Amino acid sequence: MKFVAQTFKTEKRLILISFLIFALSCILGIVAGLYFGDEIQKFITQYVRKLFENILKNAKSPYLLFLAILKNNMKVYLIIITAGTLTFGLVSVFVLLTNGFIVGAVATISAKQISIVKTLLLILPHGIFEIAAFIIGSAASAIFLESAVFSKEKPNLNIAFKRFLTLAICGAILVVFAAFIEAFVTSSFAK
Repeated sequence: MKFVAQTFKTEKRLILISFLIFALSCILGIVAGLYFGDEIQKFITQYVRKLFENILKNAKSPYLLFLAILKNNMKVYLIIITAGTLTFGLVSVFVLLTNGFIVGAVATISAKQISIVKTLLLILPHGIFEIAAFIIGSAASAIFLESAVFSKEKPNLNIAFKRFLTLAICGAILVVFAAFIEAFVTSSFAK
């Protein structure tokens, strides 16, 4: 447990950078939702809704909904961890930018249509954990780049791998927790 806390402390800069990437793209999504809401609404209706319908088509119970959400979110998380690491964080940055923009735009459009409170109830309960997982996974994907390029001393790949694994596992746990909350808590607000 001490190593986990130490890893988060050591990698706080990467976590902060990942958070800022997500937050800035979320702000861009909010601005886009305010000024281009109709165009974004068409995109959401055409593509994003179909994606969700595919994910949710066989979810006839909260447990099956949990499994469907977990499968989808874990797929995204594994892309962040694997492809992100292989590209020294570039894929992770793209995923954060895309997700942040979509969250901001969809939240803005939703708040106009239903209400800010209902929108927050549909996003925040699970979103806090899901977004944190993606941010932590993105930070993990850049650990090897940081240790190889920005380290003042000779890179220790053994320690870098342990830190990567620690963050990757913590993020995966958050993905599971977020899927559980989305299936059993957030879904009740959607009714």
